[in-house]
Amino acid sequence: MTTHLLTTWRLDGVEIDLTRTHTDMFDGEWDYVGVNTTAGEPLMQRDGRLPIPLSVVYATYGPLIPSPRMVTRAAAYAVLTACAADTTDEEKEPPAPSTFAVLLGRLRRRKDTGTTGESTPAPVTARP
Repeated sequence: MTTHLLTTWRLDGVEIDLTRTHTDMFDGEWDYVGVNTTAGEPLMQRDGRLPIPLSVVYATYGPLIPSPRMVTRAAAYAVLTACAADTTDEEKEPPAPSTFAVLLGRLRRRKDTGTTGESTPAPVTARP
């Protein structure tokens, strides 16, 4: 066993973030203990049990899903105060008056011809 601290591990093409707690199919939580096998594979531990290789955990307990992290106050603030994505100069310019006039003309024709694109329900007649 070695103690080279890893942060990620690729298993069957899936990259697993070893800095997070992972949940298996049976709702068990697994953590990387910071120790690896002699082949360099990370050892995972659940509920204080003996650590076992990540590939064995994956094969025995099913796929591992990163457990949700609590949102910190700083992270929430950063999201709320983040600037909107920059737009290109092209998107900042308003449409040309001719483009707006064409749109209005189309809307007026729809109104005049009664074609709104919606189907009108058949009239309901009352029965005696």
